[in-house]
Amino acid sequence: MARFRVWTLYCCCLVFGNGEHLCKDKLLKRSNVSTELQSDVLLPCDFDPALLGSDKTADIAVQWRQINTTSHGLLEISLQGEAMFWNSKERRIKHFPKLSESGNFSVLLQKVQPYDLSLYTCELFNGTRSIGCQEIELVSLPLKSISIAGAVAAIAGAVLLFLVLICFWGISNKRKPQPQPESRRESCYTEVMYTLQITEQP
Repeated sequence: MARFRVWTLYCCCLVFGNGEHLCKDKLLKRSNVSTELQSDVLLPCDFDPALLGSDKTADIAVQWRQINTTSHGLLEISLQGEAMFWNSKERRIKHFPKLSESGNFSVLLQKVQPYDLSLYTCELFNGTRSIGCQEIELVSLPLKSISIAGAVAAIAGAVLLFLVLICFWGISNKRKPQPQPESRRESCYTEVMYTLQITEQP
């Protein structure tokens, strides 16, 4: 519990420039996550189990922070899956207690709001010593890409419908008897009339 109190004080005292990377020499991974507003999004944080060691009771935990103009402590997740929240974002942050032992400290952010779009860090600690850090940039999907995707889907649907109609038209045409050409019908008529004339002669 002492480390929780020290960390809380540490977070309250730090002020960072907008967009500054906090992991520095401890940075292991940086990822970009795109999402739509009001949707749920997974913020990934997955460490190599080798960093955790074999002692499942060790004082190992990950600390999540949101970075914009200042550093905001969000929560700390222990190796045993216990979480302490400093800011749960109106209970919109969910963690996965059963995954911590395997090195997965990812969190689910529900109903994304505009002020959620920023840089996040998840930093792995052994006691008070930092042993690894990851940065996650959460950005909004551009409206242009959404509209283009919708237009492409609509065009693809129209083309598919057209091909289906062509297919059905071809099948129905094959089932209909083919009409004889006009010249062939006239020839048949002439032959029939000639035959009738011959049979009528004495």
